Order: sequence, then C-alpha cells, then structure tokens
Amino acid sequence: MVNLDVTHSVICTDALLPVIYEIYNVGHILECRFISNGLNDTYLLITNSGKYILRIYKVNWRNKSDIEFEIELLNHLISNGVPVSYPVEKKDGSYLSEFKAPEGQRFAVLFTYAEGGNSDSKESCSLYGEEVAKMHVVMEDFHSSHHRFAIDLDHLLTKPLQSITPLLAHRPEDIAYLESLSLLLKRRINTISSELSWCVCHGDLHGGNVHFHESSLTHFDFDCAGFGWRAYDISVYLWAKVRGRKKDLFQNELWSIFLESYQKNKVLSERDLEVVPTFVAIREIWLMGLHTGNSKIWGAWQNDHYFNKNLQFLREWCEEHSIN
Repeated sequence: MVNLDVTHSVICTDALLPVIYEIYNVGHILECRFISNGLNDTYLLITNSGKYILRIYKVNWRNKSDIEFEIELLNHLISNGVPVSYPVEKKDGSYLSEFKAPEGQRFAVLFTYAEGGNSDSKESCSLYGEEVAKMHVVMEDFHSSHHRFAIDLDHLLTKPLQSITPLLAHRPEDIAYLESLSLLLKRRINTISSELSWCVCHGDLHGGNVHFHESSLTHFDFDCAGFGWRAYDISVYLWAKVRGRKKDLFQNELWSIFLESYQKNKVLSERDLEVVPTFVAIREIWLMGLHTGNSKIWGAWQNDHYFNKNLQFLREWCEEHSIN
C-alpha cells in the first residue's frame, strides 16, 4: 500500500462536535453542517442558543498573524458600532484554535451568524454605501501588533500573474497582453499612489459579503482585509456590478446609488474616484490569479472558455475606459 500526501482534507462534522463542546460555550448543538469549500472551509453551527459560522482556514492560505489581525479588526469594528459578524470567545478567553489535519496544521475561528440574505434593491445599495463609508471611518483608528499582508500591487498584480501564466502557456499572445497591461496598470497607480487614500480595507466588498435583515445589515468575511487603497475597496463593488454585464443600465444605477450614499458619509478625493476604473481592471486580474492559484485545491477548471470570458471583459473594460 502506498501512502499519498493530501493537498486538502475536509474535516468531518461528527469529529468537530466534541471539539466544539470542549472549547466553546454555545449551548446544545442541534446541527453542524459543512456548507462551503471556498478559500477556507465553512461550517454552519446551529445550537439552542443561536447560529454560528465556523471557519477552518486552509493550509498555506493565512498564517497565525494574519488571522490574529483579522480578529482584532473585527473586535475593533463591533466595539465601535459597526455591524459585523465577529469572533466568538473560547472558554479560555482566546479566539484561535489549531487543528491537526493530514495536510498540516489548520487554524479555526467561530463567528457570530449574519442574519438575512443578499439584496440588490436600490434601498439595500444605498444602505450598503452608507455603512461601508462608516466602516471605513472606524477603520482609520485601527492599530494592530500583528502583521498582515498589504493589498498592494504585488498582491493584486505580480503574484496573480505568476499563478495565471502556467495555465495560459498555450496562449502566449494572451500572456503578453496580461504582462503588458499589468505594467500599464502599475504605472497608473504608482504615478498617483501618494495622492490616494490608504488605510485598512475590507478587500472583498462585492456585495455578497453582507446580509440585509429588515432595515439593517451585517458585514462578514474579512478574510481578504488588509491595508490597501480605499479606491480599490469600493471599486470591487463596481466590478461586481458590471462584470459580464457592462451594458446593464440597472447595474450601473446601483453603483451610482452606492457611491452617492457612500460620499454622504465619507468624501472621496477626485484622485480616488478617477482611479476606480483602473482598479476594476486590476481586480479582474487578481480574481484570475486567485482561481488559477487555487487550482490544486478547487480543480483546474480554468480552461479556454474561462480565459476567453475573463479576458474579453478585461479588454472591453480597458477599451471603454481608455486604459491603454
């Protein structure tokens, strides 16, 4: 019999139950359900005291310092009135757990549950813009002793290209296009970087990481948070609204509503607003790098159809916004 290494394992829910009882005071567990194999593994925990989300981080995705930073950030936000899904204390007063899996050491954190669901109504977009602005204001006062990756050009362009290139080896013209575009995007940002707002950002404000419930909302999933450009943070919302739907006027209207509501609570500079389309293009390259970089875990489904679709959006967006 040959012993084979494991790239990624899914921890059995039955195995988690005694561990959860041992380290948390969450009442009687009614159900523990594995719900998502994403950037991390996500479990829904239903108890007689409420619902929770258990996140088990994948090996080589976030290190201990990264996670401690995220925990401190969430506690800072909730203590300052920002509605977020926040970490739940263990019985010993700490937050972070370590599990031994076949592929190596994995970290885990339990979070409060964000009630409600996603919404693309005009009212929701307005509320989202308002609350994102308020969150950004509170983030300006956050300080941490833990190191966290920066959402800089190395993170958004250099590393993603390194992941994309091997899967595009049979399409050298597209590699050349992405490399050339990446240099152009870097020059555009570097030229005005000192004039752009830089602070802690959520990093993934595409509109899916927020749940609306009645007249309120709850932000969640700060796994991509870090120090970065505010213009990039809000550009992710625009990117999500226009990606693959460039001529959908309703989607553009939602972006306008979001931005207007945001600026009523936190004014962005002309430079920040000017560079948003550039960051939309950067976000698309980052996403392609995320997909290809995780192909050993998620599967190498990044085929020619995938690249055709993504590169078409990228080319059309850059042409429309004179990024050339």
